[in-house]
Amino acid sequence: MPEARIGLLAVVDAAAEADAQGLGWLTDAEQRRLQAITAPARRASFLAGHWQARRQAGQWLGLAPDRIEWATDAQGRPRLCLAGEALPLHLSLSHSGDWLALVLAEVPVGIDLELPRRARDWEALARFAFAPEECRRVQAAPDEAARAAVFHRLWALKEAQAKRSGAGLGARAARTVCAHPAQAADAEAWSWSCGDGALALAAAPGVCWTLEGAGPGMGVAAGWRYAPAMAAPIQD
Repeated sequence: MPEARIGLLAVVDAAAEADAQGLGWLTDAEQRRLQAITAPARRASFLAGHWQARRQAGQWLGLAPDRIEWATDAQGRPRLCLAGEALPLHLSLSHSGDWLALVLAEVPVGIDLELPRRARDWEALARFAFAPEECRRVQAAPDEAARAAVFHRLWALKEAQAKRSGAGLGARAARTVCAHPAQAADAEAWSWSCGDGALALAAAPGVCWTLEGAGPGMGVAAGWRYAPAMAAPIQD
């Protein structure tokens, strides 16, 4: 099997490309879901994600995008298929504002994009959803902007891990797993600053990935590994 790799895409207004293709590429199930969405921005995000997933997978595998079908696996994660058979790629998407983040890989993968729209009490939110060691990281940040950045980075890493596993993320589950800084060779997750928020993806140690496109003000990738809360030393 060739070495696993990840294609990551972050774009603005990708729905414009999807609209140019018409809607004939949507499955019957997707058509029904689209008809149930009334908010224009949400419809645009739906079309952007479903078309971009097909386009990226098609480029990877040498297939016409409109031949690729959208489905879900037993854990509810999206999968791409050809003639009813799952393609050898795992998929995860995340939308925030006008931006779409998408990742494909030959191993289970999860991605989360968090672009805050308003100020919140980040310490209170951390106490509700984070382990004590993570709360201390938020509290130790020097100002409001830094606390928001730490909160969104940690939350995006949790969401990415939950999507990778297919288990979902509730407040109780969120408090049981922490991300800790890791060297690139050992990392199973990566994060980027993105505007006032964060982008994170979770895959597997040793996976190679490439970045196509860039979100607003994306910084340099940082590597992470997950561990049970309090099971690893805190590294701020």
